[in-house]
Amino acid sequence: MDLSIIIVNWKSVAYLRDCLRSIDYHANGITFEIIVVDNASGDGCPEILADEFPAVRCIASAENLGFAGANNLGVQHAKGRNLLFLNPDTVIMANALQTIDGDAR
Repeated sequence: MDLSIIIVNWKSVAYLRDCLRSIDYHANGITFEIIVVDNASGDGCPEILADEFPAVRCIASAENLGFAGANNLGVQHAKGRNLLFLNPDTVIMANALQTIDGDAR
């Protein structure tokens, strides 16, 4: 697998939807996984991901681990050759993922 994309969610599921759609749209030629760590946000993130983005692995933390702690939890589950940490309000443009993962082309 080329890339593990780790995203920490805390009350930002509305942004997360656009982020995930942009990854899927622009990931041509890259094998990837997306890991979302829900940092006890209470915004329905695990349910929304299961319903709208079933390929995304959601790790629902029972407590807010902070940004670094949640990213570390995501890394423990990552299988990709490279790691990409994204904020949930990020929207991927054009060939950004291919540029990050230069070997995937």
